[in-house]
Amino acid sequence: MLKKIMAMACALCMTTAVFASCGDTSEGGDSTTTTTTKAAETEAPAETEAPEETEAPAESEEPAETEAPDLSDEPYIDEITGLECFEPDADFVPVTEFEGYDAFLMYASNPEWFWRNMAGQGYPEDQRGDGAYGIDADITGDGTYTVAITKDSMCADDAVTGATNVGNGVLVDEDFGVVFPATGPAVFCVDITGICDGTTTADGEATKSGDQKKFSDGDDYGTNKMTRGKYTGQEITVTLDSIKADGEEVEFDPDKIVYGNIESNNNCYRIEIYNDYGKTKEDPGIDKDKLMFAKSLEVTFTISGLDKEDA
Repeated sequence: MLKKIMAMACALCMTTAVFASCGDTSEGGDSTTTTTTKAAETEAPAETEAPEETEAPAESEEPAETEAPDLSDEPYIDEITGLECFEPDADFVPVTEFEGYDAFLMYASNPEWFWRNMAGQGYPEDQRGDGAYGIDADITGDGTYTVAITKDSMCADDAVTGATNVGNGVLVDEDFGVVFPATGPAVFCVDITGICDGTTTADGEATKSGDQKKFSDGDDYGTNKMTRGKYTGQEITVTLDSIKADGEEVEFDPDKIVYGNIESNNNCYRIEIYNDYGKTKEDPGIDKDKLMFAKSLEVTFTISGLDKEDA
C-alpha cells in the first residue's frame, strides 16, 4: 500500500514538472514574439527616413522664382553717365534776398547746355535771362562761402519771373520723374555780383572809357551787375577752396584757375574754373570730361580784403 502511495506521489510530481515545463515554453514564446515586435518598432525610423523626398526644397522656392520683381524699388541708372538718377524735391524754395553781394554758381553742360544757371537769385528781372536756379551765397564780409546747383534748385521755377527750367535747362524723365545727370561743363564759373567798380581789367590795367559806359551808380550793386561796386579786382583776394560733385571732392589745379573782373561790361568778380569762351579752355584746371553729377555741384571759396564795407 505504501508503495502505491509513493508511486502516485512520484507520478503527481512528474505531471507537475511537465506542466511547469509547458508553462515556461509558453511564456518563452510570448517573450520571443514581443521582442521581435519591439525590434521591428525600433528599426522603423531607419526604414521611414527620406529627407530628400519629404523636405522638397524646390517646391518651397517656387514662389520666389515665379514672382515678378518690383521695378519701383530699382534705381534709375542713366545710360550715358552710369549715375543713379533722383527725383527733385518739389518743396524747394530759393533764397532771393541779399544783404551783401549775391554770389552764384554759373554752369552749363557740354554740349546741350543742360543744368544751366546763368543768373543770380537776387538779380532784377531784366538780368535774369532764362531764369535763376542756384543756391547762392550772401557775401557780407571776409570769410568762406559755398555756392551750388542741385537737382532741387534746378527744377524749381524762377522765383521772380516764374520761368520753368524743366525741359529748357534741365531734363527730367517723364515716366520715372527723375532728373538726368549733368555731363562735363561748357561753362563753370562763380560770379560775385556788384563787387567791382569797373575801373580796371582782370590784369589790373585801366579800362577804356567805352568799357564803363554801361555802368551806373546806386545802392543795388550787390544784386545788379551793371551798378558800380566798391573795389577793383586787385583790391580783393579770392581763393578757390574746393569743388564737390554729388558730395565727392573734385581735383583741380589751383594754378590754372582764373580770377578777376574778367568781363569788362559788368561789375562781377569771377572765378573761372572752366569756360569754352575763356582762357581756361586751352589749359583747364579740371578734367572737365570726368565731371558728372546727378544731385549737386558745390564750390567753396574764401574772400578777403572787403575793408570798405564799414566805410
